[in-house]
Amino acid sequence: MKDRVLVSIIADYGHLHDLAFAEVRQRIFAELNDDKFVIETIAVPAFDTVATGFVLAQTAINSRLTKKHKFFVNTAPRKDDLKPRTANAGEGLAYAKLTNGVEIVAVDSGHSMSFIRDAATEMRGLKVSAEGSQFRSRDVFASAFAKIAHGNYEDFGSDFMAENREAPKDCVCYTDGYGNMKCALDVDALMAHKGRDVMVTVNNCEAIVRVADGIFGVADGQYCLSPGSSGWKLPNGKTVRFAEIVKRGGNAAKAFELPAGGAQITWKVLA
Repeated sequence: MKDRVLVSIIADYGHLHDLAFAEVRQRIFAELNDDKFVIETIAVPAFDTVATGFVLAQTAINSRLTKKHKFFVNTAPRKDDLKPRTANAGEGLAYAKLTNGVEIVAVDSGHSMSFIRDAATEMRGLKVSAEGSQFRSRDVFASAFAKIAHGNYEDFGSDFMAENREAPKDCVCYTDGYGNMKCALDVDALMAHKGRDVMVTVNNCEAIVRVADGIFGVADGQYCLSPGSSGWKLPNGKTVRFAEIVKRGGNAAKAFELPAGGAQITWKVLA
């Protein structure tokens, strides 16, 4: 069908075969009630809003589907208030529209929406209950998402485009299935030392890593720090680039005790 719309569900429910993904997918499918929508699911680590925000930006800003791509994003660690909660209340639901036409409905938690800020034309809260169920993404948010997907914007709340939602820097953003760590680092500063070894520290763990112009620019078994495959171009023409820390033929993340998104990175050139 020429008019099909892709719905990407990004959530921290666990692996893609987790019951929560099945239930949310079913509920969204029922609420949409239109076979033009095709649903995919993307898992991110539990409670990790940095990884969530990074994955959202990588897949939404780079999407070529424009208005035929909608995102439902749910990582809700309920860290906005550490005191006991009433009625399972948590972070609220929000809306964003990007310059490429992609629309997003996301729990406004931590850094879940900070990476898309500079590619958005609109960001605002949604007047949807933030409590009433332990499983809000199924019981409350799915219907709110379906309304947006069908072009019903009656739940629009206050505009927060002017708020400072700066994406984190000098940290791990996401680790892929190979153990390659995608990192918010100054790529130009790193590449000034191409061919040299640097000491990288993450999670109080250290490793000697070679700076190279590609992740295969080292011998098998060596650690490498290079420009990665992730990033996007902003409406102002600026290209956002990320570095990757890899172990060729191995798993770099294990050497740093599997750091979560947001884990700080320091590096220094070795003499």
